[in-house]
Amino acid sequence: MVHSEPEPFEIRSHAENGVGPETRSVTFLARWMDGDQPWPRGCWPNEAQRLLLQACLLEDDAAATRAWQKWEALIPWDFIDFGSHRLLLLLHDRLRRLGLTSKDQGRLAGVARYYWVQTELRQRQAIAILQLFENAQIPTLLLKGAALNATVYRTGFRAMNDLDVAVRREDAPRAVQLLNEADAAPPKIVLDESFRFGHGTNFSLADGTEIDLHWDFFHSRSLSPDQQQTLWDASLPVKIGPASSRVLCPADQLLHTCEHGVRYNETPPFRWLADAFQIIRAAGTEMDWLRLAAQARECNAVLQVRRSLQWLNENLDLPIPDEALADLDESKMSLADRLEYRVAGQRGLAGQHTFWQTFPEHAFAWYREGRPGSLAKYHCLQHNISQNYGGRWWEFTKLGMLQTASRVKAAVPSIGKIRRFVVSTLPDDEIIGCHEVERSGHRTFRWTSGESSLVVTLPPGQYDVDVHVFPWRDWGSDLASELRVDFNRNGCLVTPVGNRNRVLRFSIQRDMFGSAPQQRLTFRCGSFRDVPEDEKRHLGLPLKAVCFRPRKSGGTES
Repeated sequence: MVHSEPEPFEIRSHAENGVGPETRSVTFLARWMDGDQPWPRGCWPNEAQRLLLQACLLEDDAAATRAWQKWEALIPWDFIDFGSHRLLLLLHDRLRRLGLTSKDQGRLAGVARYYWVQTELRQRQAIAILQLFENAQIPTLLLKGAALNATVYRTGFRAMNDLDVAVRREDAPRAVQLLNEADAAPPKIVLDESFRFGHGTNFSLADGTEIDLHWDFFHSRSLSPDQQQTLWDASLPVKIGPASSRVLCPADQLLHTCEHGVRYNETPPFRWLADAFQIIRAAGTEMDWLRLAAQARECNAVLQVRRSLQWLNENLDLPIPDEALADLDESKMSLADRLEYRVAGQRGLAGQHTFWQTFPEHAFAWYREGRPGSLAKYHCLQHNISQNYGGRWWEFTKLGMLQTASRVKAAVPSIGKIRRFVVSTLPDDEIIGCHEVERSGHRTFRWTSGESSLVVTLPPGQYDVDVHVFPWRDWGSDLASELRVDFNRNGCLVTPVGNRNRVLRFSIQRDMFGSAPQQRLTFRCGSFRDVPEDEKRHLGLPLKAVCFRPRKSGGTES
């Protein structure tokens, strides 16, 4: 960990030497830390996601149409990632205004209708929650989807999955009590130390309402009482039906959006760029760029804001005032700030569990706050683990080590031309219809539902495929009659091999491959014939790994 007040990176101007435009004198390490990696390794849009954003947001109708046509030709509907899926409501509205129709118009309209209904339901649920707090005289401030729909989207074209609402830190205990009394299932127990060091927790109510309750505005940047009061003082009143609340002013809302967006997520998080675009366009000349820069410096989020504005300017032709970028460029950024920006914005080593993905940024926050107590306890409190945190820390440590080992092990066979996919470490949008990672002994696996899919990136060819499963489902008793395996909708003949039939083997041919880089492997099977009484899930296949072995013309490659 670096010194609390490191020397800032030197910022020079060639103009000072009579050479030309401004540039930075940075080291190789600084250039590495400043690199923006596209998803799936980083948080920035890849090529397909960039085209989708342009189709939804570019002011130039002709350019938006070209972007949409390229995107539709590039990404088959079966392989739209979930992050892109959440923008289809916005795409449907843009195509309607352009007078265009998709080749899959029925599916697009159905998805748009689903998200519209879901968003309307969340808005109605928000009214009840806000009135609950209002009657208890607890001031509230809306964040993310609910705030954006009420202020910048206007017509509800921003899909939302839950309600994000902030209260003052001193009101948080009463707010938790109210939500527990409103049939939170299960009730949340939040200790005083979580209110001091944490930022919030989530609730699920019996009627299906999902609430993220915040008593701080950022995940890894705890604000002082004065800093929080500054945000509350500048906030604006808003009405959601008959309920009253507040929202951040445009500059603070943009800061909050960028700070939350530049963070790696297994679900592509690039929707924040659409939100930032809408905030800037809605604010127009009323955007306070000086306040944005000042607040970004105050919250150590200069790089997050500057990179977002640069991306919007370069890819969506959104005019950003030169003085706004210059003000951010002149801000001093320490080595720690740059390192934090890099590690928070790319995929970690220890699998996809948020406990370990967020550990580096919480370590930086812990250091900024003067190292209050042990780092392990501080990190657990950020995840609202305040009871038996030591046991949970050790449990997550073992899981993280196992997932890291699985990821390394999965990479090694590729040297021998074997493509190995470990189902415990695949991103969530690449494994569909599976339950959370579980453990047996020292190994991790996933139970599938009755129908599940793996999305794999595989070059066309002939392969022998081995599906490694745990022995809890016997081949002879039911899998032989119930399991069906398809590769891109082509049926495959499965043969069990190995000790206790723990490997299921089949072959795929070159003509089974689709035109897209991603291929879909689907498992269909019924549940156990003898399901334990306490097991409520639909259990299919206990998956461990899938290995693709290329075949030579004369047989299987060794």
